[in-house]
Formats: sequence, C-alpha cells, structure tokens
Amino acid sequence: IPVVAGILNGSWNAAFSPAANLAVAPIDQSSSSSAKKDTRQQYDLSHHHAWVLFQFYSAIANILLCLFWAGGPARVSYIVNEAPASSVWLIVLFSILMGIGILLFGEACRISGVGMGTNLTIGIIVILGTLLPLFMNQQAATPSGGMIIGGVVVSCIGLFFSMRSLQIRTKEEQIKGKATESINNDEVGDGTESISNDKMEDAEEGAAGTNEPPPEEPKTDEPKTHSTLLKITLCVLAAVFSSTLQFAFVFGSDLIKIAESPGGPGSTPKSGSAAIIWLFVIPLSTISSITYGLYESRKLPLKHLWRCPISRHIKIFIFACIPWIGHIHLYGIAANLLLPPHIAAAVAWPILMSTTVAWGMILSLRLGEWKEASKDAQTKQKLGLGILAVGIVVVMASVALYDQ
Repeated sequence: IPVVAGILNGSWNAAFSPAANLAVAPIDQSSSSSAKKDTRQQYDLSHHHAWVLFQFYSAIANILLCLFWAGGPARVSYIVNEAPASSVWLIVLFSILMGIGILLFGEACRISGVGMGTNLTIGIIVILGTLLPLFMNQQAATPSGGMIIGGVVVSCIGLFFSMRSLQIRTKEEQIKGKATESINNDEVGDGTESISNDKMEDAEEGAAGTNEPPPEEPKTDEPKTHSTLLKITLCVLAAVFSSTLQFAFVFGSDLIKIAESPGGPGSTPKSGSAAIIWLFVIPLSTISSITYGLYESRKLPLKHLWRCPISRHIKIFIFACIPWIGHIHLYGIAANLLLPPHIAAAVAWPILMSTTVAWGMILSLRLGEWKEASKDAQTKQKLGLGILAVGIVVVMASVALYDQ
C-alpha cells in the first residue's frame, strides 16, 4: 500500500508540466495569440489558475470523504466539541504551516523541474519525517531505530549527489543561454545593421505622417533561468514546512482517541479514526495556495477559471486531485493498521517517499527535463537515486529487527 501511495504522490505534480498537457496547456499553445483559436483555448489556464482549481477541488473532495469516513457530520461535531480547544487550535496551526509547504513544493517543481523538485524536497522530508516519530516514540536507541538512522545517513549521501547533479545542469543551462545570446548578437551586427536602419527610417517617416509612434520590436518570451541556491532553498523550505504535518497528528491524538471511543452519536471505524485530522488538515492547507495562486494570476481575469476548456477541470481532478488525496489516505491506512505502532511512521514514511522520488524521476525523464543535460549530470543524478534507494532498503529491513 505505501508503494502504491508513493506512485500516486509522485504523479500529481507532473500534471502541472506543460509537456504533459493536463492541468495547463503546452507553452506554444498557451502563449499563442492567433485569432483562429477556439474561444475556450483563449481562456486556457495559467499555472497558478490551475493550481487554484487543484487546491479547491482537493479540499471539497476531502471534506466529503472525511465526513463520511469519520461517521457523519453529527459524529464529527461531537468529537470536536469533546476535544480540548488547545488540540483543535494546534491542528489548525500546523495545517496552515503544511499548506505553506505544499505551496513551496509546487513552486519548487515549477522552478526546478518535476524530477529535481520532487527529488530534493521529498528526500529531505524522508529524513525529517522518519527521525521525528523515531525520537518521539523513544525508538532511536533500539536495534531497529539504529538501523533506521543508518539508512537515513545513506540517504543523505544520495541527496548530496542529487544536489550536485542539479548544480551541473544549472551551469550548463546558463552557459547555453549565454552562448545563444552571443550568437544572436553576432547575427544582428553582421550584415543586418543597414536593414535595421532602413526599417527605422521607414518607421520614423510613417510616424511623422500619421502622428503614430513607430512600431515596437516584437517581444520574445525567453525561459528564465533560476539560480541553484534558489532551487535548493525552495526545496528545503518546502520540506521543513510540509513535515509539520506530523505535529498535527501528535497534538490531535485527543481527537483520534475520542473518535475511537464508543460514546456520542454514530461510530467511527478504526480505519477512519484519523479522518477527523485530515478533515482539518487538507482544507486548511489549501488557504495559502489558493490565496497565492489568485495573487500571482491577478493580471488575468478570474473568468479563466470557468471559461477554460472543461477538459482542464476533468484532467485536474483525475490526474492531480485524486492522486494527491488518494496517497494521503492510503499512507494513513498502512501506518495506522498494518505496521508495528511504535515504528509504523518511521518505516511507512520512507517507503512512501522513496517511491515518490523514483516515480517522480521516471516522469521527469519522460517529460524530457533531462534530455539536454550532460552525461555527467545524468550520471550523478542516477547515482544519487541509487544510493537513496539503498538507504531506503536499509530502513525497510529494520522491521525485521523490531519483530525479533
């Protein structure tokens, strides 16, 4: 189950790659202003508009699912009223912080690429999300805990090679960009200056006769290159804020205990006891993303949200919302029901996230993000993933020591 959850978690962010043509249109289509375009295509989604719809649909779907799973509205109301107010407010706080992490994760994938954004962010989350429950449950000094820590150390080495591959690829992009700019400048200065002067003279004569300004040079949208420091910083911040999800469950344990008790109206199945936490976490975590998405797309009319092709809404729900919501609840079932309770999170979490990293890299290769990278960059990236996989296997093997 954690492996399936990892595949789903590694899939939803790929829907926002223009090359996939799922949540957003391909770059050449979205940037075109041809009059022959269909009316719906004229209002196609920007990245941020698509992100707003993704978060909105995810919140609605999760509310309906969790209300049903936790035992119905009356049952949920009873659990919340019986729980300490401090527990509820702490869940609210860490849910909002997790939402900031999700927002930064989306930006990391957009700026660094699906593969690198997923690899670095999820890799750091593996470390934080594994060590946190390990120390909180006082399992770090046990044989299984020691093996888990050893696996995390190996994973850190894998992360180093992954970051190194990113640095190499970024330098290559910068060198290629400078070389292209130099070639363009040479072409402009060689044999085209007289033509440009003639055009300028014609434009000035036309402007004098019609009192109109001379025509502007056509603007070209060049891909913006971001620094390695910015890419790594976004990934680290996304991981740190996303890991605060663990605290929502730590301080929300009172609500889970009430949900598992027989008192109150209705009943909550054991598999749905954590649904009361997810009922808070996911809707509250979408607030920052929706706000940011609307702010970043403020230059585009809001009508793009509902006048875009209906296929965009369907694709966002199927290829982004369902995988994201699905991986969360599948992980919860595995961690709460199928593994030893004291090390469940420390084992299920790295399995989930390692699969996410591997699947994210497969998708990034299919989307062509590493097509122009050098052999050295690709080799280090694959080496980093291989070492990370070894570290995860060591963590998985710790279950055997716990059983003994």
